[in-house]
Parts: sequence; C-alpha cells; structure tokens
Amino acid sequence: MELRRQFRFYLIAALLLGIFVIAACTPNPRAQLISPDMVPEVKGQAFVPPTPTPIPDITLLSEEQIYAGLPADVAALLPGDPAKGETVAASAGCIGCHRLDDTNSVVAPTWGGVAHTAITRVAGESPALYLYQSITAPNAFVVNGYNGGLMPQIYKDTLSAQDIVDIVSYLLTQRGQ
Repeated sequence: MELRRQFRFYLIAALLLGIFVIAACTPNPRAQLISPDMVPEVKGQAFVPPTPTPIPDITLLSEEQIYAGLPADVAALLPGDPAKGETVAASAGCIGCHRLDDTNSVVAPTWGGVAHTAITRVAGESPALYLYQSITAPNAFVVNGYNGGLMPQIYKDTLSAQDIVDIVSYLLTQRGQ
C-alpha cells in the first residue's frame, strides 16, 4: 500500500513538473519575435522598411462625403455647433471615458484624431455617420480591443437630436496633430 502511495506521489509530482516545463517553454505571444535592430541581409541590397499605411485625412473629403448617410431628420440639423457639442459631451459624462489624448484610453477609444480615424472605422460609412451611430447605437460597431456594452445605450433617448449633431460636429474638429 505504501509503495502505491509513493508511486502516485511521484507520478503527480512528475506531471506537475512536466506542466511547468511545458508552460515555461511556450512562446510569449506579446514578445517581439524579431529585434527592431535586426536588419535582414539581402545580397547586394539595402534594407527598405515597409511603406507605412497613410493616416486618413478628413480635410481631403468634401462636406457631402463627411456627412453622407445621415438620416434626413439629422442632416436637416447640420451644421452643428462644435462648442455646444463639447459642453454637451462634458455634461453627458463622455469625457469620463473618452480623452483627447492617449493618457487613459483603457476604457474607451481616444477622441484625439477621431475625425481622421472615423473615416476608416466602418467600411462605406462616412465619418459623421460612424460618429452618430457610435452615440445612438454604441454596440453597432465596437472598436477592436475594447469591450462592447460599456457605453451607455441611453443617449438617443436622453439627448436631443441637435445635441447629438453638436457632439458629432465637435468630434469632427478633433483632428490630432
């Protein structure tokens, strides 16, 4: 009986040790696999880094492209008042989670440069439509890396259509550097 007990103990110890060894050997998915200082050697050629993806520029869009797709009743309220939109966003608590810089973009995406990034968030949507839907139906599109269901679902009911248009106008002024 004692021999079986020792065998079981050593078997469990060996299995646990094996698990720890395997876990220690698995690669870290967040670790950089290739050092940024490494330059691939190509015979007779200098290394050329990949072309960076250009940042979308809202200034290259026409007014029609910026506001395309907005519901007719919302489009009738254009242009919004960005200064009033900033005030409404502050009083509605938006700035509790959204910032104009990257100092606290853990909970919600930054608003810094949102006018430019809104261009490409949802394919085929104008920046204004994306921002409008982000306020009125926040779970319709959730930015990669963030959790859905965190943004209050009440703004379409608690804010006036003009307040929402003003917030969208304010966000369209956030163009970053």
